[in-house]
Amino acid sequence: MLRSFIRRFFEPRHYWRTVGFDELSELYVSQLLRSLGVSLIGIFAPIYLYKLGYSIQDIALFNVFWFLLRPIFDIANAFLIGKIGPKHSMLLAALLHVGYLGLLISLPDLKWPLMLVAVIGSEAYGLYLLSIQVDFSKVKHAKHGGEELGYLTIVDKIGGILGPLVGGLIASFYDPRYTIALSMLVLIASIFPLFISNEPVRVNQDVTFRKLKIKEHIRDYISVIPFTLENSVSLIIWPLYAAIFLLGSNVFAKLGGIITVSTISMIFLSRAIGRVIDKSRGRDLLRLGTFVNAFLHLVRPFVTNITGVLAVGVINEPITASYRMPYMKGYFDASDSQPGYRIAYLSSVCATDSATRLLLWLALWILLGVFSAKSVLVGTFYAASIFSLGIMSERYRALDR
Repeated sequence: MLRSFIRRFFEPRHYWRTVGFDELSELYVSQLLRSLGVSLIGIFAPIYLYKLGYSIQDIALFNVFWFLLRPIFDIANAFLIGKIGPKHSMLLAALLHVGYLGLLISLPDLKWPLMLVAVIGSEAYGLYLLSIQVDFSKVKHAKHGGEELGYLTIVDKIGGILGPLVGGLIASFYDPRYTIALSMLVLIASIFPLFISNEPVRVNQDVTFRKLKIKEHIRDYISVIPFTLENSVSLIIWPLYAAIFLLGSNVFAKLGGIITVSTISMIFLSRAIGRVIDKSRGRDLLRLGTFVNAFLHLVRPFVTNITGVLAVGVINEPITASYRMPYMKGYFDASDSQPGYRIAYLSSVCATDSATRLLLWLALWILLGVFSAKSVLVGTFYAASIFSLGIMSERYRALDR
């Protein structure tokens, strides 16, 4: 039924595709379900740990464990995807994610080592992220990739609307573990749409990094560092800060409602942003978005109540999309410029992303042992303002006029 809806609604809007929409529609359906499953608990995981009695420094250490082996996993995942294909890798990632949620749901009773929980969760996220990037990079339309990225963002955000709202209500008025159990069921359902058609890339590939043109794309690797740091502050640190210091009681329900309303604010802009990108105005949009986003980070420390958190969220979502979508369009097109090295290029960028996150959380873990938690988190917002401007260091050819 969901696939039928996707075809009926989206296929007429992909008039440029005479063939190949089936592969894209499967990706849309799977991404919608996965987004719903992950968003049921994903944004709440650090808060869940905090409610179990872990300190903010413990949560920072959890993230250090999360990214400790991730750069190595990102490279290893390239060989795995080359061997079995991105769809089968997404299947494996979903099963790993269910295992991670099983550890999370039983953490209060069985007291699993945080490092074990983090490493399994990290590989589940990392393998899926690289797999869907390889899949979308292969099946996207050469001239309308920006608009198709807009549609992929829309289905991702539709799941992102329902997940936090439903998950937050269940976690607040019943038990967060019920939310985790529901997330496990939805993630399993997200697997099935992927296998209606064959793998989009050749399997049993001999992935190699030896002739990857790293120097030619050095600005890609440089720009992903501030891009990653800014996203970490916006998507993880800000919700954690708001939940602990600003929202008071029923934080799961309040935060879920705020995320839902904020996401709605940008869904209607995703397609328009994609069209602007395809008309060679992506870099203009990216620069405008990063400037406004830098200013928004400076405002976060002065927010004092739920109204301010909601206002920041509603403004932040479309602003983030305005720079993130052009950036990702340039990133995917850069992978197309590496014939025979698509998987190697994408995984090397993911490894750079993961190494950056590891250093960020390691620094935060050290600082949280010296300064108060609130002052350290507030300091990240000022730093994120600088990181946002650093995103403009990209030089993706796809964004040239």
